[in-house]
Amino acid sequence: MKLNIKQFFISLVTLVVMSLSPLSHANQLTFVAEDLPPFHFKDQNNKPTGALVDMIDAVMQHAKLPYKIELMPFARIYNSTIKQENIVMLSLMKSDDRAEKFKWIGKSYKSQAFLVGLKSRADINIKNLEQAKQYVVGTIRGYHSAQYLQDAGFTVKKNLHLSVNYKHMWRMLFEKHIDFILTNFVAIEREMNSVGFDQNKIKPVIELTDFPGDLFLATGLSTPDDTVIKLSKALVHIKENGTYDKIMTKWGL
Repeated sequence: MKLNIKQFFISLVTLVVMSLSPLSHANQLTFVAEDLPPFHFKDQNNKPTGALVDMIDAVMQHAKLPYKIELMPFARIYNSTIKQENIVMLSLMKSDDRAEKFKWIGKSYKSQAFLVGLKSRADINIKNLEQAKQYVVGTIRGYHSAQYLQDAGFTVKKNLHLSVNYKHMWRMLFEKHIDFILTNFVAIEREMNSVGFDQNKIKPVIELTDFPGDLFLATGLSTPDDTVIKLSKALVHIKENGTYDKIMTKWGL
């Protein structure tokens, strides 16, 4: 009889654990981003690091929710965030075509956009985006910058080149397969170091003042509202108590 009671309790505990495990896994938040230093990239131990990774660690310390951070290509994280609940993008630009597809948790960073070119290209002299149509401008496939350039009249295989990642994009510029890159100038130093190119050989050519530079934490429409609210409040908290500014200063931002 004692053995049966013991087995009963073991079975009961096992059933409880099994019933809770999927729930716990389902409620875990997955923060996703592409490889883009200094915001998010992998360190020498192949673990996510960067300014916005530190920011999320601080946010989640306050929000007290289970989470993990994964780095993968932009197109994959964009589609996964739309289709699945509890996936959060670390740095998504908010644009008219994206506004209704996501729940916007809060601003993760504000940046400026430039067309960047090689200093050695003395043969190129432009003053505005319209004049840049005579040349080839590169950006990352799936980025809002690609849509921005297409809306401005740029065409793939004519004067617009889309790369799969920033390493390929910079290589295209330095090998003079393209003439400009539309990019956030803040991240260039670390990007240059990671791909082995000299930052002193490039320059901002024109600033695109109408380009939406703010980056947001964003999640899909199926993520529960209470989770979004909790994350939003935690983000506001670390900004108000000075943690956010300390993190940005640490990363030179």
